[in-house]
Amino acid sequence: MVNVLLAAEEEHGELFSPVVPVLSELIWAAVFFTILFLIVSRVALPKLNKVLAEREAAVTGQITAADQVRADADVLLADYRAKLADAQSEANRIIDEGRRTAEGIVTEARSRAEAEAQTIVTRAQSDIRAESNRAQVELRSTLAELSIQVAGRVVGQSLDSDAQRQLVERYIDELSTTASQN
Repeated sequence: MVNVLLAAEEEHGELFSPVVPVLSELIWAAVFFTILFLIVSRVALPKLNKVLAEREAAVTGQITAADQVRADADVLLADYRAKLADAQSEANRIIDEGRRTAEGIVTEARSRAEAEAQTIVTRAQSDIRAESNRAQVELRSTLAELSIQVAGRVVGQSLDSDAQRQLVERYIDELSTTASQN
């Protein structure tokens, strides 16, 4: 290879320099570059530009779609938050209503219990009064009979039972009024 280069140098009469290019090679390189540039700019570049434009349109469409999805998601999120707030307020309302209902039921049950207790107390007092009256009547009757029997034994003869009974009952009534006045 070195021999070929030396032969080329002798032919031109110049010394070969690796830094300085050969002028004919530069011209041919420029011609081929120009032809290659024209082919690329006429054939490949339009196709490349078309692909890049399609890609740009696709990316722009995806960005637009993503923005639309994001906007829809924001709307759904706001709707969800509004529904959640409505549900929370409805739950609070139901809880308050339940609390008021429970308080009303407790108040009503308490009122019924108090009324029933008052009825029971009234009935018990009536029963006590009736029993007391019956006991007093029975006691008077027994006392009158005992008094008549004692008086009959003391006097030694049979006394008129009805007259004596009235007398004893008057005496007991007088004692009762005297005791109640004291």
